[in-house]
Amino acid sequence: MIRKILTLSGVVVIASGCGTVSKPATPAPMKPVVTIVHPEKRDINRTVGQPGFVEAYEQAAIYAKVSGYIEKWNVDIGDIVKKDQVLATIFVPELVEEYRFKQATVQLDTVLVDQARKAADAAAGNLKATEAKVVQAKADVGKFQAEVDRWQSEVKRLTGLVQQNVVDKQVLGESTRQLKSNEASRDAANAMVLVTDALREASVADLAKAKVDVTAAEVRVTVAQADEKRLAALVGYLRLTAPFDGIITVRNANTGDFVANATGDQSANRESPGQSTSKGAPIYVVARLDKVRVFVDVPEVDAGFVGVGTPGEVRFESMGNMRVPSKVARTSWALNLRSRTLRTEIDLPNPSARYLPGMYVYGYVNIQRNGVMTIPSRCVARRGDSRVVFLYKDGKSQQLEVRASTSDGDWIEILAWNKGGNWVSAEATDQVILGNPDELSDGIDVELNKAADPS
Repeated sequence: MIRKILTLSGVVVIASGCGTVSKPATPAPMKPVVTIVHPEKRDINRTVGQPGFVEAYEQAAIYAKVSGYIEKWNVDIGDIVKKDQVLATIFVPELVEEYRFKQATVQLDTVLVDQARKAADAAAGNLKATEAKVVQAKADVGKFQAEVDRWQSEVKRLTGLVQQNVVDKQVLGESTRQLKSNEASRDAANAMVLVTDALREASVADLAKAKVDVTAAEVRVTVAQADEKRLAALVGYLRLTAPFDGIITVRNANTGDFVANATGDQSANRESPGQSTSKGAPIYVVARLDKVRVFVDVPEVDAGFVGVGTPGEVRFESMGNMRVPSKVARTSWALNLRSRTLRTEIDLPNPSARYLPGMYVYGYVNIQRNGVMTIPSRCVARRGDSRVVFLYKDGKSQQLEVRASTSDGDWIEILAWNKGGNWVSAEATDQVILGNPDELSDGIDVELNKAADPS
């Protein structure tokens, strides 16, 4: 019992000797201490940086239009070429001979056109001659009819005189014979009119046929010439030429290789969107030297502020982090559905050919918002899927849903906030709470920081 008491006493002594009486903790202030700021118009400059790559401003994959064998290739990779310079020739002898045959056919058909035109001219001359004969035959009919009328009158007169025994019957008989002779001549002239009319109709038909023959011959020439042009174009494809000034980046040409045509641009960069799944080997690939494109994919959140003329720069890591000022030349306008980015292109002059396609770069786009209504970025807090700010009103915090735009890190553009169910613009007189958003909620009492500058 004594041992237990001593032990207990020792414990009490030890406890009382080692323990210290702690002061009560200062209670945390119930009211968050905040500072008031006001929306103000400022310029926001935001730089968006994304990795990118360099691609030739233009590059063309050279394929054969016609199937054949490579007869000769003239340039190799790294060679600088000029527009329309012959890169290689293809050997297709049957095509060349077909083209020559068609050229001769055009010459023959042209001669046949001249022949048909001359035949038409001859038919026109024959028609004029037969028309003259018709006129002559009708004139003869009129002449003989006049003679018939004269001798009929004479016979009638003499018949009366013979009855009166004034004129001998022999005279009447002679006049009667003259009348019959002229009647026969008149009938012959009428028959000649019919004949010449028939000849004229035949001449008209011959002339019409001759004109049709001329038209047919001319059409044959047109068809032959069109076919000649088609073959000339195919023969022209036997010479593979450079589409523009540039440099050879790919050569797959070898003497004697059999080549065939292909579809699609097989030289497109694999980073380029909307590519075909079929890939083939072009005979040559020619890339432009004087200008290159830099591709930068801008995130969706910043895409709406990027357009043609937006300033920026390109940083080449492989060239000592050299920075080249630039501007956005064009955008794809539509976002990539997978990456949710906007394809942006920057054109860079490349007179010394120092920028090489395929180079890795870092592209910067400077988003500039001038004279926009802003508040400090720290004033904006997240509440679920929304962004909110807190206004100071009658010693309490008032939570408002806010529509904010771009930010430079310190300041953020305010588009509108929701006051009483209405979206309104921020005003310079609004009192925005600058404090710890985690300590704030709608309708709580807050205390102003007296030491802070209220402006």
